[in-house]
Amino acid sequence: MYIHEVMTKNSVILSSSATVKETAHKMAQMKAGLMPVYDNDKLVGIVTDRDLVINAVAKGISLDDSISPILSEPVLYCFKDDDTDTVLANMSKNEVQRLVVLDNEESKQLAGVVSVGDIASKCENSDTAKSIVDCCKHYH
Repeated sequence: MYIHEVMTKNSVILSSSATVKETAHKMAQMKAGLMPVYDNDKLVGIVTDRDLVINAVAKGISLDDSISPILSEPVLYCFKDDDTDTVLANMSKNEVQRLVVLDNEESKQLAGVVSVGDIASKCENSDTAKSIVDCCKHYH
């Protein structure tokens, strides 16, 4: 199975100047756990629901502050034509459950976002299921 078969397409992007509050509202509205962040048409980071809690709320950052200081960097990604087993191995190695999906190695344009849940929803064999479990082990 390939990532383009399971990923969420047409991801909403945020500007690096977005505030913490705007970001939280947008993520709630979109029911998204990860949002790509752009600055001048360049992918500069991502913000996750975890970033909002651990890097903003827990540290007392104002809701009116920019999200720039709380971004997860470097951006971890995969390509839309990658197979799910390779992507799950990458997620497990990096202890993440979501990745930005790029179209190809040349243009590296945003194609979407993929999560462990997206892959699990289409899981068809026990090897993939085991990879999903392994990918989630770092969460206690």
